[in-house]
Amino acid sequence: ILSTNIAETSVTIDDVVYVIDTGRIKEKSYDPYSNVSTLQSSWISKASAKQREGRAGRCQPGVCYHLYSKLKAVSLADFQVPEIKRMPIEELCLQVKMLDPSSKIEEFLKKTLDPPVPETIKNAIAVLLDIGAFSLDEQLTEFGEKLGSLPVHPLTSKMLFFAILLNCLDPALTLACAANYRDPFTLPMLPNEKKRAAAAKAELASLYGGHSDQLAIIAAFDCWRSARERG
Repeated sequence: ILSTNIAETSVTIDDVVYVIDTGRIKEKSYDPYSNVSTLQSSWISKASAKQREGRAGRCQPGVCYHLYSKLKAVSLADFQVPEIKRMPIEELCLQVKMLDPSSKIEEFLKKTLDPPVPETIKNAIAVLLDIGAFSLDEQLTEFGEKLGSLPVHPLTSKMLFFAILLNCLDPALTLACAANYRDPFTLPMLPNEKKRAAAAKAELASLYGGHSDQLAIIAAFDCWRSARERG
């Protein structure tokens, strides 16, 4: 069984007696000073290593092989960095104002167990101001209340509301789903394969008269849906 860290907890398979732990994890990271999010491969924590080890030997004797040294195991952090400290928090800030409109977001978040750095909060507020969710004095606008009513990122919410006004909700929903999941296109490793993949992506986008990644995603989904309907 080959699995990501999704199998670290709450998964018990009776006949698993061996676990091989690479000690690595892919997680999203956010740099508030460059305002850039990345998907990075990093070392797991001691807590995660313990959970992975616990997948073997639950129903019968088992063994876990950790593919890193004892020195590395000792140097691992006790726990992973909390998501609030390594992710953009626009959605969280919007929810804070919806729950307590009179509060100041920075003061509110400073009371959390692991408060984000001030720069992360400032970046989030700037985004919410830019899309019209907040007024200049950091008050929740009527449009902000509408954005917060959808369980997605505020930027995605704004796209969906404008799509309703412009009568193009169906492709916008496709983009919203794609934005909140992994890239539907694979990136080959070989140079020749990369060129072929780029050409195929451009051909898909051209079906709707453009060159953008968004048009390629919509075209790919529509082609898949048509093929599925044809059986």
